[in-house]
Amino acid sequence: MALGSEQTGDLMRRGQTMVSQAVDRGTSLLADRVEHYTNVGREVSTVLRDKGEPQAAELVESLSQRAQVAARYLRNNDGAAMWGDAQQFARGKTWLLAGVGFVGGLALARTIRTAADSGWDHNSAYVDSYAQPYATAEGREREQMYDRA
Repeated sequence: MALGSEQTGDLMRRGQTMVSQAVDRGTSLLADRVEHYTNVGREVSTVLRDKGEPQAAELVESLSQRAQVAARYLRNNDGAAMWGDAQQFARGKTWLLAGVGFVGGLALARTIRTAADSGWDHNSAYVDSYAQPYATAEGREREQMYDRA
């Protein structure tokens, strides 16, 4: 029995290590993308300044600085630390989490409904063409009926 629990513990540690490595790779890739767009934002800010738009340039520069902080956070923290930070942030803010869940659910429902309404054409002639070949007289009559509609 002790051997079984020892093997289970070893498997759990291996699994946690693999998940941690995957999260680290993912956050590193995300940090790379964020840094890329931070540099793009700084270039845009420079162009805006050159074009005589200092307020827009300041806004873009401010966003770039915040993105740089986020990239640094992603690089300097592992998955466990980020999970702990997320839990700490969520404590006492259940109303915020419920609101985000509600809005996310509404958005998902709308997306699904829109996709169902516009993305899938329920043309029965098309469906019937795969269901039965029109080799029979009845099939040709049905085809003509759909062509008229």
